[in-house]
Amino acid sequence: MKTKDQIYPVYFLYGPEEYLIEEEIKKLLDQTLPPKGRSLNLHLFSGEEHSPREIIQTARTWPMFSSHRYILVREMDQFKEDSAKEFLEYLTNPSPKTCLVMSGPALGVWKKFKKELEKTCKFIEFQRLKGRELSSWLKKRAWEKGKVLTDGAAQYLIELSGDHLFDLDQELEKVLLSIGEKKQIDPSDIEAITSEVKINTVFDLTEAIGQQDLEKALKILGKSLESKSIPFRKDEEEPKRRDEMISLLLLSMMAKQYWNLLKVKEITTLEEDMGEVAKKMNMPLWGIRKLVEQSKQFSKAALKKGILRCYQTDLDLKRGLGTKNLLMEKLVMDLCRPH
Repeated sequence: MKTKDQIYPVYFLYGPEEYLIEEEIKKLLDQTLPPKGRSLNLHLFSGEEHSPREIIQTARTWPMFSSHRYILVREMDQFKEDSAKEFLEYLTNPSPKTCLVMSGPALGVWKKFKKELEKTCKFIEFQRLKGRELSSWLKKRAWEKGKVLTDGAAQYLIELSGDHLFDLDQELEKVLLSIGEKKQIDPSDIEAITSEVKINTVFDLTEAIGQQDLEKALKILGKSLESKSIPFRKDEEEPKRRDEMISLLLLSMMAKQYWNLLKVKEITTLEEDMGEVAKKMNMPLWGIRKLVEQSKQFSKAALKKGILRCYQTDLDLKRGLGTKNLLMEKLVMDLCRPH
């Protein structure tokens, strides 16, 4: 019987809510390896790109100068049945010195072996939060940051941003930046946030990235970062907060654009009628047509990379790992590379 803080040798993390999966991945990494031990004992694999033999060989290798080795295998749903069977011998008798984390949007072929593997592996499903669960999650996030989010403000934020936790967390962060020392967040605090960073600007930026036109993309980025219209409660904090706010807002909108492009790309492979696609995405028909055209410039892999790079840049910005201009320019340069 394992206690709450004990580490299982194998985890299967799956479901549509990527934000919660990413949080669990980070939590397990922090529990398993201290930062100093990660250069030798942290390994990243992909179910789409790596063979079971590579992963198993690494999993059986004893950790160096650490109590555990940590292995993350993304896109586990991409493994075929033959590949999954290669894993079974290891998964039924895993190394106690390795924490192997398999993650993906669905179990895929692993569903066939779930009952057999539950004796040695931990399966955790992450469903999308809805209704009160979603509102409670938002209020908890605000409370963790020392703020009280009212029911009305939580609902208003959900109505504006949708039910993706990545987007909601970004929007909440912008509100927190804008209210200063104020403890309670009301709907009026959310309404007060405005910016010159328009949807068309983000569309033009992703268009330039899709065309791999670095010069044009950097020019659009520069104009976006010069926006001066975000209001703040404390005048003395305005310049610093405004600059950070604009970058966070732009990153949030870029990530959302990539999400929409990926979603419309997936839906249109199954649905030819643009009217039906518009209903499924709850967007106007003209907006869907623009997304469909722009999505042709990207592969699914490039769109997923764009989402992850936006969130990574957001984290780097919050941690102070560089100036906002440098981090944003690095992001755009990376995304403009050939897919």
